[in-house]
Amino acid sequence: MSRIGSEGEDIIGRWSEEKLDLLANYLKAYSDIMSNQKTSNNPTGKPWLRAYYYIDAFAGSVRPRAKADEERYVEGSPLRALQTEPHFDGYWFIDVSPRRIERVERLRGEFPDCVIDVRQGNCNEVLCNEIVPQLSYASKQRAFVFLDPYGLQVDWETVRELANTRTCDIFVNFSVMGVTRLLPRDQSPDPEVVAQLSKVMGSTEWINQIYQIPTEYQLDLFGNQESSPNRETIRAEWLASLYTEQLKSLFPHVSRPVLMRNSTNSVLYALCLASHNQTASRITNEIFNRYERLKDLGR
Repeated sequence: MSRIGSEGEDIIGRWSEEKLDLLANYLKAYSDIMSNQKTSNNPTGKPWLRAYYYIDAFAGSVRPRAKADEERYVEGSPLRALQTEPHFDGYWFIDVSPRRIERVERLRGEFPDCVIDVRQGNCNEVLCNEIVPQLSYASKQRAFVFLDPYGLQVDWETVRELANTRTCDIFVNFSVMGVTRLLPRDQSPDPEVVAQLSKVMGSTEWINQIYQIPTEYQLDLFGNQESSPNRETIRAEWLASLYTEQLKSLFPHVSRPVLMRNSTNSVLYALCLASHNQTASRITNEIFNRYERLKDLGR
């Protein structure tokens, strides 16, 4: 999640920059593999892959400013994708905000050789109604979908629709913070909260498990004053693992999650990849491992 500067631009923290670096590393590996598949002949003598695309469901933050140095601009996810070589065959950029869409539209002038399709609207509706129907398995197309919501805007049914294509890999930044803020410590959540979490996570059986277990274990799950100085939350690792397990019900190959932390070391999001290809999850885990080793060296 980012805050807004005086000129309407996003201002992002260090963790967001690290997330974008991880995205760029994977996009390079993905595009290398897909480009090769477009030229590799199968037994029929023709390449099996016709085209591959980049889809950004929250694309509006084109050039945010760095929180630590607001004079410095950061290349957002649309720029990271457009600068990836080999180039994708096309790019779909989605955002609900007219202001952000206006900034994305300008990218056509900066990248005239790229096929850019910009859609304003709710990403769940645009993905399910306009984009997914174009990516059937028979189409011999593939897509990489970046789901980086500002909170809990991605519906589980949208993730299911993307999985059912068998043509889409998703790189999802799951809002751990968004979930934990909805859950009270001392009582079960209201039905409206349960319904909201079900819409995002596809299941709420885990909620009943939390509130039925002994109080001393609940304290461990929800954290204590030392481990969570800003707010009482469910242990982030557990919640991130829960979401990736849910993804495994839709995708055969899911990377382990990497936790994205803010400057106070609180977990905000869990980043992971879900794919129908084992190589994709292996490459992602390797990228995440390198990232965490470098983070450990920097401490």
